[in-house]
Amino acid sequence: MASFTDKIALQVQKIPTKTRLYGFGALVLVLCGLFIYFFHLPMTTQIKELQRNVDSLHETMRSNDEKIRKLAELRVEVKTLELRLKELTEQLPPGSEVSGLLRQLQDLVNQSGLSLKLWRPERRRTHASGLYEEIPITMELSGRYHDLAIFFDRVSKMTRIVNMLGLRMGGATQNKAGGMDIKINCTALTFAATEKKQDVPTQAKKTN
Repeated sequence: MASFTDKIALQVQKIPTKTRLYGFGALVLVLCGLFIYFFHLPMTTQIKELQRNVDSLHETMRSNDEKIRKLAELRVEVKTLELRLKELTEQLPPGSEVSGLLRQLQDLVNQSGLSLKLWRPERRRTHASGLYEEIPITMELSGRYHDLAIFFDRVSKMTRIVNMLGLRMGGATQNKAGGMDIKINCTALTFAATEKKQDVPTQAKKTN
């Protein structure tokens, strides 16, 4: 007695060859459709999602690299500004440090071989910007023209800013060495940074 499998094989053999080919093709198409639907499409979607994540990470890395580069540039700029601020602070001392600057200026007068006849600090003037004060000093000197040139040269090389204004020369007289001394009138104008006044906290009144 033929088995069940043999019976199915006999039934299939009775089907025309062309029909069997169509059936086999349809079966293959169905299997391909099932594979695409259940495996290929989900995997493709997952791959696209992973690719988007990778692209996003790459963009974040590029953005972070740019921020790091800018941060390094900012640090260099801050360092440059700090050095510039230090230079300007040395050139424009706060008001509390001006006395030392004035003593230095007096020392230069003596070192240059000049005689100081008059030294009169004038009233300070606050600049319209409010950032610094102008400190004029009326000076009367006596000495040789060569000594005056040395004095002006030394003043120009000072770290802090001192402008010599209103120069007037005259009244030449013979000194003990036989040379000629001239009378020099001028104004030394220096500057001081305006210092902000700090509010002194008042003690709270005790309540009974």
